[in-house]
Amino acid sequence: MRSNLKVIISILRESAYSKIAIASSVIFALALFWLLSRTTTLASFFSMAWDGSYFSAFELGKARILGVIYVALYLLMTVTAIIAFGVSAALLAWLFRHTTDAKNKNAAGWGVGGTLTSLFASGCPVCGTFLLTLIGVSGGISIFPLKGLELKALSLGLMLGSIAFASKRIAKFKTKGCAREVGVVSDSGAHQLEAMPRQKRLRHGLVWAIIAILAVNQFLIGSFVPKAQSISRSSGGLRALFGIQQKAQRQILAPKVNPDGKTTSIAPWPTITEVLAEPKGLDPLEAAKVVMIAAGKPFYAPEDISFDDPVNAQNRWGAFETSIRLSDEQEARYQKLITTMMTCSYCCGGPNNVTMNRNCGCAHAKAVRGFYRYMIQAYGDKYSDEELVGESHRWYALWYPKGMVEDYLLATGREDVVGHQSHGGAGPDGRHGL
Repeated sequence: MRSNLKVIISILRESAYSKIAIASSVIFALALFWLLSRTTTLASFFSMAWDGSYFSAFELGKARILGVIYVALYLLMTVTAIIAFGVSAALLAWLFRHTTDAKNKNAAGWGVGGTLTSLFASGCPVCGTFLLTLIGVSGGISIFPLKGLELKALSLGLMLGSIAFASKRIAKFKTKGCAREVGVVSDSGAHQLEAMPRQKRLRHGLVWAIIAILAVNQFLIGSFVPKAQSISRSSGGLRALFGIQQKAQRQILAPKVNPDGKTTSIAPWPTITEVLAEPKGLDPLEAAKVVMIAAGKPFYAPEDISFDDPVNAQNRWGAFETSIRLSDEQEARYQKLITTMMTCSYCCGGPNNVTMNRNCGCAHAKAVRGFYRYMIQAYGDKYSDEELVGESHRWYALWYPKGMVEDYLLATGREDVVGHQSHGGAGPDGRHGL
């Protein structure tokens, strides 16, 4: 161990490799920060630990203590992983420059494994993780018993393994003091044979650890993230909460946070613009899209913002989040909207722990916040809080059409049309209790 440490220090004292280590650590840190910012903000990440959101099953005092411990461990392992990534990159650069031994790939493989694991673990227990969401794990790191610290530990272990393996290879190379490749020298054969069982056991242990984590992951996904069900209409298993929209009206069906603050129900929200009726004779899915997915330019939208260009609208609304200043009274109203009324149901959070808009760092959440600030400043009290939330759901349906359409079909008793995938706040059954 001491000899390995001396090797690491000697390599990092070389200017080229110290620069590689620093640059790699900075790039890795920026990547982790970017992934975290896709789902939440740093301020929200810390505040949710203090307000007990991460361990909401416990009473506030205990939840707060656990939250602080969690954040401390999360940061400690993240910072250590960032440093380890830089050191590993420098050692691997030295190895691949001075040797062509195929065994160098072992160290590189461990480093890559640790990097990927760390990237997948970058997120928060409430808001979810960007990469896990992309592969269909809507609960993110919240589905793990330790809320993702397992992945952090595994990532750190793999990176440290990469460092240990690389430093050992470098030490052996320098000890031989030759220009030949490591492992080619004949008198090292006995030593290699002696070391192989230990290395093999370590590799096997890591493989089994990964398998165990994946097994727990699959078990918990099955337990806490209900899968979409396909139920026949004739079975009587579907219960329609609302009727099919047969006439145009200023109302939209969308998630509404329940009194528990953790789950949602599908409820009618008043809107500012008119929501179309279902056209007769259309396929149910296409008819639902007509109702839920708005088109045209709403009268209140400034400049080039339109329902017809969701990407541009998202960017333009999002810019208002920081550019518009509100009075103290208006700010209080705005905070109420994003803290207690508007949820981010389809991008993050878990079925039993919905993410409120304030705690979401995704682009659509920023756009909704910008929309509220603009509407409050431009129209004052002309529209109620409920109307603002309802209208924001019209924009939300452009950015998450799948979830909004599925919820509409579920609420109108037609879940069997496309099924219904569980999402943030959908409850233990994944169907809002329907």
